[in-house]
Amino acid sequence: MRIFELAKPKTPERQRLDQLRVTSKRATDALKTERERQKAQRAQQALQKLRMPTTPKTAAVKSVKPVKPIKPIKVV
Repeated sequence: MRIFELAKPKTPERQRLDQLRVTSKRATDALKTERERQKAQRAQQALQKLRMPTTPKTAAVKSVKPVKPIKPIKVV
């Protein structure tokens, strides 16, 4: 006799539980993979910012106008 001949077929309830476990494991693995992908993407963006720092644009920075001198008061 072989081992697979000794094993009884699984009941529908047992098959459902096994399928739910497999689905749960698959979802957990997909979530972990997605989190790692997002983490790597954030790290790459941080490296890009460090390599090419942004310079302030001249249009965004307003220049300060010079102050006009005050006229002296005439005493009569």
